Amino acid sequence: MIHSFTVHTENADLACYQQGSGPLLLLIVGGNGDSRRFIPLSAQLADRYTVVRYDRRANARSSGDTQSELDMAQQGRDAAAVIRAMGVQPAYVFGNSAGANIALKLTQDHPELVRGLVDHEPPITDFLPPSEAAPWRAFFDRVYDTYLTDGGAAAMKLFSTSFVGLELNAAAPGDQDGDFERFLAHEFRTINRFVPDLEALRRGGVPMVTAAGRASGNAFYVQTTRELAWQLPCPCVEVSGHHLSYASDPVVFADELHQILKSLC
Repeated sequence: MIHSFTVHTENADLACYQQGSGPLLLLIVGGNGDSRRFIPLSAQLADRYTVVRYDRRANARSSGDTQSELDMAQQGRDAAAVIRAMGVQPAYVFGNSAGANIALKLTQDHPELVRGLVDHEPPITDFLPPSEAAPWRAFFDRVYDTYLTDGGAAAMKLFSTSFVGLELNAAAPGDQDGDFERFLAHEFRTINRFVPDLEALRRGGVPMVTAAGRASGNAFYVQTTRELAWQLPCPCVEVSGHHLSYASDPVVFADELHQILKSLC
């Protein structure tokens, strides 16, 4: 059974969904998607965890200023507010893509709320050595320029060429119904310029691993996944599938995620 509730924080009502019983596990979704992406994964984990997913502010069923620029610190505070609302902190946290970046911000700013973090393919491109980051910075600028000149569909088509092992032309669960405006206009540049504070993460002492899909090859977000693990340091775990396999193959992904979370105890 799925229980829906709302968390009011900083002039926004966050739509939240709770399922299952056991240790608290917060799922943070990536860009141009909402918490529906986690419905299959939540169902597979509900016999082992109290799984909570939420729509990020100004997305889907959550309110908020849709014309404001994404604020990473606020995104971290939003995730913290959801955990606090459950009244049983700390929580395990799983973040994918942009949600992995937000999970890092949550963990570095609010370590007392995080029991353990699994960071799945975080796109922290500026974290790479300058010679490796520069081509990707130019590519992301070209995506944004394409959005300004040719619109969201063309920009997302260009952006999709950076993904490995999956077909993004077909809609993924929880996609924003082809409406790329919020993501491209107000989230995209902030997300891909985020760089975590390694010293804050080390000081917080939260157990964490990074995770990269076998089918993701050497995609830029796999390079950043490995670089983060090397610099922290923390384990970098190889998991099945690609960037969205938690949605397309939830049975296998849930079992692998459960084993990783157990290793953080």
